[in-house]
Formats: sequence, C-alpha cells, structure tokens
Amino acid sequence: MIEKLAQSKDTHPVAYWLLIASVGVYLLSRVLCYGMRTKDFPPGPPTIPILGNLLQFPTKDFHLGFQKLAKKFADGRITGMKMGGQNLFLVNDPAVVRDLIEKRSSNYSCRPDLYVREFGDNMNIALRDNDETWRRQRKMYHVRLNVKSADAYLPYQDFDSIQLLDDIMRSPKEWRDHLYRYTASISTGVLYGWRTPQTNTGYVKDLLEWMVLTSEAINFKIVDFYPFLRPFFRALPHWMSSTKRKLAYLQKLEDRVFMGLLDRAKESIAQGKPHPSFIRDMILDKDHDRLTDRQIAHNAAHGFGAAMFVTASSLQAVSVLANMSYYVQAMVLHPEVQRRAQEELDAVIGSGGPSPITGAVPHSAKQDDVYDGMTIPKGSIVMMNIWSLNHNRFENSRDFDPLRQSSDVTLLENSAINQDSPKRLHFTFGAGRRVCPGFHVAERNLFLAVSRILWGFNIERAYDAYGNPIEIRRDAVTPGVIIAPEPFDPERANFMKKAWRECEKDLDSEGNFKPEFIYRVFPNLQQSVKA
Repeated sequence: MIEKLAQSKDTHPVAYWLLIASVGVYLLSRVLCYGMRTKDFPPGPPTIPILGNLLQFPTKDFHLGFQKLAKKFADGRITGMKMGGQNLFLVNDPAVVRDLIEKRSSNYSCRPDLYVREFGDNMNIALRDNDETWRRQRKMYHVRLNVKSADAYLPYQDFDSIQLLDDIMRSPKEWRDHLYRYTASISTGVLYGWRTPQTNTGYVKDLLEWMVLTSEAINFKIVDFYPFLRPFFRALPHWMSSTKRKLAYLQKLEDRVFMGLLDRAKESIAQGKPHPSFIRDMILDKDHDRLTDRQIAHNAAHGFGAAMFVTASSLQAVSVLANMSYYVQAMVLHPEVQRRAQEELDAVIGSGGPSPITGAVPHSAKQDDVYDGMTIPKGSIVMMNIWSLNHNRFENSRDFDPLRQSSDVTLLENSAINQDSPKRLHFTFGAGRRVCPGFHVAERNLFLAVSRILWGFNIERAYDAYGNPIEIRRDAVTPGVIIAPEPFDPERANFMKKAWRECEKDLDSEGNFKPEFIYRVFPNLQQSVKA
C-alpha cells in the first residue's frame, strides 16, 4: 500500500493530494461529529464536538439540575444528552417508565458498561448485567425476601425500633447516628442474623467504609464517556492512578470483610446457633442454582449496601437514613402535618403506646430501540430521573400534603412497585426486572421508625446560640437540619424506657439476641432443630 501511494504521488500528484485531503476531511468530520446528537435523538441541550453535553452535566445538586433539563426539553418526557461518546437518556415521565422499563424490560434490564465492573469479577448484583450468575443472585433475594419471607424478620425490626426510641430520648442531638444504627442493625439482622449495637467498631465499621468507597467507585469516570481510552487506562500503573489504587484497596477490603462474615456465619451454623438470616439460607440451600461461597459472601454484603442505600437516580444513592432525614426535615418544616399525624396515631393507639412484640441505578439498552420516533441506540444509559418522577405527580409537589395520597393506595405495600407506573407512590425502588428485591423490608423499616417517632416525640426546629432558627435547605441532597425533639411527654417517656428495658433482657453481653428469644419468635425453627 505504501509503495502504491508513493508511486501514485510520483505519477499522479494531483490524485494523491486529493486522496490525502479526502482522508483528512473524513477524519475531521468524524471528530467533529463525535459527541454530537443525531436528528432522531431525544430533545436535549445543544452539543459541541467531542465533549457533547459534558459541560451541561450537573456537578452538584444533580437532582435539581436534571429537573431543570427535564422541564426545558420535550416537556419532561425524555431528555437526551451526549456524554462524550456515551448516550444518556433521562426518563422523567411515569408513562415512559411503564412503556420502556416495565413493558420492554427484556431490553432495559442491562446495566451500563462502566469501568468499575472490571474490578472484583463484577460480583456486585446492582451493577451486573442480567446474565446467568445475576439470575441466581436475584433468585436468592426473590425467594428469601419476598413479602411472605420478609414477615419472618418483623421481630428484628420491631426490636430495633424500640431501641431507636430509647436512643433518641437519651441523646436527641445524635438523632442521625441513632437512625444510622437502626438501619444498620436491621440490615445485619436480616442478612447475617446478628444485631448492630453500635456502628463505630468491628465489621460494621468496615461495611460502612466499604459503602463509602463503593459509592465513590461507581461514579462516572472519563473512560465511561470515552471507551476507546480503556486500553490505555488498563495499562496505566497503579502508582499513576488514584482510581486504580482505591479499587485495589476496595478489593482487599471486600475479600477480608465479606469472606470473614461468611466464615462467621458458617461457624454459627456449626455451633447450632439458631439465628435466621439471608446468608444462613444461602449457605444451607440445596437447590441446583446454589451460589458458590464467594458469590454468597458478596450477595449478602451487597445486600447490606442495598438495605442501607435505596436505589435512586444517577449512580448516586439515597439511603434509608436519608429518607428518614427527609422525614424529620418535613416534620420540622410542616408542624401542622406532624400534629395531624400524631392525632391519628393517638386515636388508634393512645398514650400507652403500641405493644412491643417480645419476640433508581441506571439501566442500559440491550439492543437498538425506537420510542415515539426517538432512537435509543444499543448500549445507551437509560436513567430514571427519580427526583423529577417523584415530584411531577402533583401540581404543588413541594408542598408536603400526605392527605392527597388516597388510603386505597397507601395501604397496599406493593403500590411502591406497581408496574402501572403512573399509579405509583414513588420510584425510589426502581422499576422493571431490576426493581429492589428487598423493598418489603425497607418499607417496614421506614414505617416502624416514622410511626413510633411520631408517637413518641415532637420534632421541632433548633435554634442557634443567639436564639435564631437554624436555616433548613429542604432541597439539599444531604439535609442540614439540626433538630431537638424535646421536651418529652413523661408518660410516653416512661413507656419507652420500660419497653427497652424489657427488650434488653433478650440480649447477651455482646448486644445480640439470646437463643431463647430466637426460639420464642421463631417457633417453627425450634421444631425443625428438634426434628
């Protein structure tokens, strides 16, 4: 070829330079078209060559940034953005969620091809494509945490919600830490069979560190927007890349903590300890789809992350704790709603209290698709714009008015994952085949905590040293509200103290459940052991 070009240059100089110019123009046109939207692309902000819409991508308060884009383009149905060489589609309309994520779930159950999936054998169920391994991972959650199976863990949830009330009463200024312990303890109880008396020690501290590092790792990287850079990034030495160093540390942390928890669970089973749990069920599973030990260890640990962090928009996460924080914030901003809710609870329960029982991650298009005249190419990131979806159902959505939700909807737990998306209460648990499999547990966590905090406390605005009310930014991703839920009703305070003292009798020296408690609340378990 080189010889022919050289010969062409000598014998046909004009043709040679025309060829060179044509190649140059072709290459330049390809470069200038890279990152640009096509005619059949969904409406969105104007693009520039190579970068596309990267400059319009929100760097903070992304939920508000996406909401503005949704309102500005296409009446908020689908917003199309070009992120370098990657397509990003924001789904802002419940009807589009139904049509794409639900009805065409076979095409939209994949996950985006993010670089982070190359680390750790892609064991994270939230990031893995719906392949055979994912199917077996998902099956464990579906079988072990469905609505009937989740009922078995109500004693765990009830128990820790009582400690939550006692903790808040003793040290109300640390309310956020108490909520964190509450959600962490129920998570470890359901997944591993043991409680979390405190969150700043041992494996719980390691799991919380893992969640923070994982949250950072799954953020978009430059190689996610420009896939052709991946070979160079893979060849990059670790000492030249902070991202690769963090991933290497994360891998070591997972191997140590996840496998350590698996070994502890196996030891507990060998010692005859009865504590029911998700990991115990997986270990004892005899099904032909049984996971390997490493898959079991990761499936349980990633469940901890899912239990603490409910899927929301982008590759960010909103935790159950954050949802609880928003609830606390709402009570401070809307005291009239708080009073009305307390009146309803008092009408049903009274001051004596409830009797304690003693016992959305982005999707990806698998194949090219066309929707309403718009092309969604294979491999495109299809992201449910959770904030907009949750706030577009009502005209004055930012006004906190629980009464606009009808009881025939709120009384149905499955309404949060209704496949007829326009009828949903919210989209926090995702949609389609990737809907959160543990949403029953999460819904009950929130219900128990919210109802009991409402019954036991008045949540009021805090003031600074000069007597001025502390500002509350209600739209902030991380709420900055500081509350002081005092004073306490003496009768209710005494009830909460007494209830927790009774519960403490069922704990051993490490703050874990005694076998007598487990056998009392799980009578079928005792019968199976005797058999």
